[in-house]
Amino acid sequence: MGQNGNTDQACPVSDAIIAGKDQFGDDFQQLGNRGDIRLRSQDATPLSELAHNRKHNAALPIHTLPAELYLQVIHLDTLCILDSGGYGKGYYGRLIRLSGVCSYWSRVIRDAPSLWAMLNSSVPPKIVEMAFQRSSYHPLDIVFHQAVSRKPPNFQSFMDGISSHRDRCRSIDIQVASRRIRHTIAALGGPAANLEELSLCDTEAMLCDRQFNLFGGRAPLLNSLTLNGVSIRWDSEVLCNLTVLDLSYIHFPSTDAILRALSRSPQLQKLRIHTCSTGSMTSSSSPSVQLLKLVQLEVAFCERAETQNFLDHLICGVKDAA
Repeated sequence: MGQNGNTDQACPVSDAIIAGKDQFGDDFQQLGNRGDIRLRSQDATPLSELAHNRKHNAALPIHTLPAELYLQVIHLDTLCILDSGGYGKGYYGRLIRLSGVCSYWSRVIRDAPSLWAMLNSSVPPKIVEMAFQRSSYHPLDIVFHQAVSRKPPNFQSFMDGISSHRDRCRSIDIQVASRRIRHTIAALGGPAANLEELSLCDTEAMLCDRQFNLFGGRAPLLNSLTLNGVSIRWDSEVLCNLTVLDLSYIHFPSTDAILRALSRSPQLQKLRIHTCSTGSMTSSSSPSVQLLKLVQLEVAFCERAETQNFLDHLICGVKDAA
């Protein structure tokens, strides 16, 4: 073998520039290695190179993973956005960028309704419409947060836009300023058939004592209710059969009123009452309320005496007063 052949055997494979003509006669250059050069025909074109790369990529083990596992990877990738409440442009922007990785990823993301079932009032209407189509019949999670720094969207207009999908709503998370609470609650209208979770937050929360009538007095089958700076009628059917109840910055008409409300949810598992007050405490002779399914309890009225008065009339397996 000649000297050049010995050199080829002795030298390690290293980067090189592949030069040639494309199918239009134009010059092109591509980074490769000497091993590639020896294996490629001199008449290779960009199209043949593309076909070769696709064949190579298709053979990678990662492309043999089932779609279900891909969805778990995508979910973990977007988890930080979801944890920060980012169901808006950040979330959908990430999905769209991931869709550009390859055609397989694009198909998996496009055909996964659960990835498109979170709708935020901050996203453009075109993305909302895309999400409606791709989420198919999957339950929807609605997020409506009014930003202080810009002109806030109108909740009524937002709800009108999703009215045809109303019965698909699984959860609704609303944060608005005090002056818009009344109009927002009115825009909720009647109960959505499959609504499980509702969160209403007044972003300028004080101790609210004005009682709003949620859903016109007709109750959805809620499992979880969060009221932050928003008070409702405490005899409302909305408070029946809850498993999670979170109340903060509310002035109750009396401790008896909130105890009676709790008695209508004997299956309650998590209860949080934070920075609330009461118009009158209950007497020592008043009946206690049993919540035997309760596993998590946090109670902190504005006054310690109010906290103790409430706990004295609550029977459960856990007592953790803040």
